Amino acid sequence: MNYSKSVLILLSILGGPVMVQAQDTASDFYTLYQVEIVLTVGALVVVVALLALYTSLYALSAIMGAKHQSAPVVPAEGFWSRIWHRLNNAVPLEEEATVMTDHSYDGIRELDNKLPPWWLYGFYLTIIISVAYILHFHVLGTGALQDEEYYTEMEKANAEVEMYLASLDNLIDESSVTMLNASEDLAVGQNLFVSKCAACHGQLGEGGVGPNLADQYWIHGGDVQSIFKTIKYGVPSKGMISWQAQLSPKEMQQISSYVYTLEGTNPPNAKAPQGELFEREASVPLDSVKVATAGS
Repeated sequence: MNYSKSVLILLSILGGPVMVQAQDTASDFYTLYQVEIVLTVGALVVVVALLALYTSLYALSAIMGAKHQSAPVVPAEGFWSRIWHRLNNAVPLEEEATVMTDHSYDGIRELDNKLPPWWLYGFYLTIIISVAYILHFHVLGTGALQDEEYYTEMEKANAEVEMYLASLDNLIDESSVTMLNASEDLAVGQNLFVSKCAACHGQLGEGGVGPNLADQYWIHGGDVQSIFKTIKYGVPSKGMISWQAQLSPKEMQQISSYVYTLEGTNPPNAKAPQGELFEREASVPLDSVKVATAGS
């Protein structure tokens, strides 16, 4: 006993300052973080209370669900489902007795269903459209009928064809040029020849400063392609200018076709032949040409 008391007295003497220091430290910590400690404890209390409330509500919901488990749940009708039923207005199978008639065919009973609203609305819409159509096309005359639309479209198509052909005229060159036999083209070619070429070749192609174009002798070739090439590029060494900057390909083709027809016309005061004899491979009908030159 004396030994135990001695040990306790010794421990109290040695540990006393340590315990006093620990108490002082705890007191200082509480004083320093007093607000934080209070808030933490309050938050824990709130969490515990919420958990308790959630548990109570869950238990109450389970009890209420068990009571209403036997009651059937009718799903709410959706928006599109309501629209579908309104458009069809069909009688449910369980209510078909209300629209049953006395007619029976081989045991099949006839129902007196009304037309669906969507069909009736479409029929009413066709009536409105027909009235508007008659007023627009036959009464007020603000719309074009089929025959008028046809002629309008044909005029538009002809204009497009002319534009297309005009674009093709600009693609004519010495490799693709052909002889034009139409009197309209030859008349245009004659007028162009008189205004552009007669100063050097004479009014009738008899020749002057330039060579005679009415005989069978040609310096640069007497076919349409060669004549077109001579008009297009000219002969600068002989004083003949290039006309491709002043005339369109179509106009040069018309002049070439007219010059081609001058062979054999024997105009008065013709210049002596120049160049080499050029025999054409195929004859070109010149009936329209004679008509054009006769009036010159």
